[in-house]
Amino acid sequence: MCELCVKPDEKNILVELKNIHHNPGAKYEAGISALTKAMGYDSERQQAEISPFRAVRELEDTCKDHIEKGLLELYNEIVASWLTLTKAKSNTFVLNKRIFINPKTGKPLTTAQWTIIKKNILKSFDYLYAHEEERIALHALSLGKVLKGLPLNDQLLAGYKTLKPAVDDAMKKLTGPDWQNTVTFAQQEAGVRIVELKQKQYKDIHLVLQNGIKNRVTTQKLSENLYEKFGAMNRDWRRIAETEIGNAQNTGQLVTELNRRQKGEKYVFMKGISSAGACPWCSKEVDGVIVVLLEEPPKSNSDKIMVGDTEYTAIWPGKSNYGRARADWWVAAGTQHCHCRCTWVKHIPGYEKWDDKFKEAMSQAKAKGKVMQAAAEKKKAKANLF
Repeated sequence: MCELCVKPDEKNILVELKNIHHNPGAKYEAGISALTKAMGYDSERQQAEISPFRAVRELEDTCKDHIEKGLLELYNEIVASWLTLTKAKSNTFVLNKRIFINPKTGKPLTTAQWTIIKKNILKSFDYLYAHEEERIALHALSLGKVLKGLPLNDQLLAGYKTLKPAVDDAMKKLTGPDWQNTVTFAQQEAGVRIVELKQKQYKDIHLVLQNGIKNRVTTQKLSENLYEKFGAMNRDWRRIAETEIGNAQNTGQLVTELNRRQKGEKYVFMKGISSAGACPWCSKEVDGVIVVLLEEPPKSNSDKIMVGDTEYTAIWPGKSNYGRARADWWVAAGTQHCHCRCTWVKHIPGYEKWDDKFKEAMSQAKAKGKVMQAAAEKKKAKANLF
């Protein structure tokens, strides 16, 4: 379960972890995992959510694989250039090879040395994430638009490679006034997440290097600590890629749905479909809930709208929980939280079979995802990847 799904009134628990000087990260994670499961709260549950759309899953994998390989190359370059342990495997990242970090001396990095390291790291991250904002925002928005134009079975089964020509063509047409604000918002949101990630990753590398020197760990140990940190950096990226691609793809479908309104159709009703293994919040607030899709937020400060004698929750492109405290969450148009896989289908009375199709697809995707994840972990372990 996502840590943000915890109710605000839950009590704090103090956990004592003894003998944590050996591999503290693993001991901490194991302790938290055991504690949460003992409380009937599986910390890994939220990670198991998976998109019902095969094309979305493939786009996510494309983004994640690219960054994973890039981070591994950057790690190898740092070790080769600064720790002098191995030979660099590529010239993708050009680092200053005159800087040698020797923890045995216990000497901190000089200001001049760290200025060069900082410049190298930030330049490498700029190169690594250069096209991800566009990939997440424009590709995912366009993919959502393309998917909405397909029959239901094709929406669920079509692969990203098959749809890519149509996605590329759709990207060229995201220029009308109905798309401009949506595109700008999606790019800005993805851009902010990536900037925050780059800053965090720079600080993480800085901390590992400085702590290694301060504690006079061996060069080999410093390399291992750095590798562990790069693994965490990769997981941070996977979280952002999955969440923002799902967010933009959902938004692309909603804007397309607004554009397809029939003449005289004042309100568009959508029904929430949550992923198999969804968190309690999504299961209650999204799954099976009928909402009204609007072009713009209501003029009031509320997201409630009256249609006849019935009150509905309203959603609109750009409505998000990003930056909102857990206690202030509302039903978002895209993903509800990190790793969320909730989606929306148009609500037409009598067509409940669509809901069943999506739920069946989500269950099948989750089962297949577990098999694929196990195979990927086995492959990574064998290849010594993150």
